[in-house]
Amino acid sequence: MARLRDKQPEEIRFLLNRKGMTFAYIDRKYRLPTDTACKTARVPHAEGEAAIADALGLSPQKIWPSRFDSRTGERLKPQPAENYSHAPRLRHCLKGEAA
Repeated sequence: MARLRDKQPEEIRFLLNRKGMTFAYIDRKYRLPTDTACKTARVPHAEGEAAIADALGLSPQKIWPSRFDSRTGERLKPQPAENYSHAPRLRHCLKGEAA
């Protein structure tokens, strides 16, 4: 069975935008600290995951399967180290390096 992949932050932003929402709106609506929803799209944060999933009408497991046990559906504690590694950024976003 193929391992499901997590939705990319861009996909999550697109899904939110289709419903007329932004990451900042999620922070305000669910009373999360500023930038929590945006950061949650890249790194694990239980409350942020629950807020985004609720706003999209999906389960957190469908958005971020790597953050949950595939057999039990329980959230992994602690999270695997690879869930904290950031995807490479576009070249023009790297400061201090020539393009």
